[in-house]
Amino acid sequence: MNIAIHQPNFFPWIGYFYKIKSSDCFVFLDDVQYSKNSYTNRVNIINEKKQTWLTLPVYSKLGLKINNIHVADKSWKDKHLSKITNAYKKTKFFLEVFDKVKSLFDEIESENLAVINQLIIRNVSSWLELNKKFYTSSDLNINKDLKGDDRLIEIVRTLGGKIYFSGKGGNKYQNEEKFKSANISLRYSNFKEKEYTQKSDYFIYGNSILDLLFNLGMRKAIQYLES
Repeated sequence: MNIAIHQPNFFPWIGYFYKIKSSDCFVFLDDVQYSKNSYTNRVNIINEKKQTWLTLPVYSKLGLKINNIHVADKSWKDKHLSKITNAYKKTKFFLEVFDKVKSLFDEIESENLAVINQLIIRNVSSWLELNKKFYTSSDLNINKDLKGDDRLIEIVRTLGGKIYFSGKGGNKYQNEEKFKSANISLRYSNFKEKEYTQKSDYFIYGNSILDLLFNLGMRKAIQYLES
């Protein structure tokens, strides 16, 4: 069984969903330290042909884990819907996608960042027909004192996995020998973002999955990930 693990990010980029697609089980790593100004609570979208941040304001202090971070602005959903509308109202699939985003926002009742992000990711995965098993690391019966590769190995073992599917950046810091000694195969993502039609003068890489959905619509977004 192929296991992928990642922090629960806010409306992640396309590569995040490719990682989900390429796994049998996906684990939200919610009980690790929150990093300020990371993709955990913000992501890029395109507005007026330029990249801009869609940021979820949060209360944070050094040392807090992601699952202990809470929203700092109760009106964030209305503000984000307004910003998304301004950014994508001229796209071909605006109404189709916006209705789904609006319904998703109506479902969000929690002020916990990890809970919000997981709900978003699970819903978008469903839209993209990525019917995978999702787990949350804080809910797993593992040794919480383990760090780094040891923690990842423990998660994979707990779920009965034989393969750990890592982002391509993991090859810079992961100890492959540790995985080999644990009888776990370490595989890296080969995802490379392909250009698609955007409301910009040239293709801008590294945006939220929202950019793909509004520009291509659900059906072609699914085909994009499959290709």
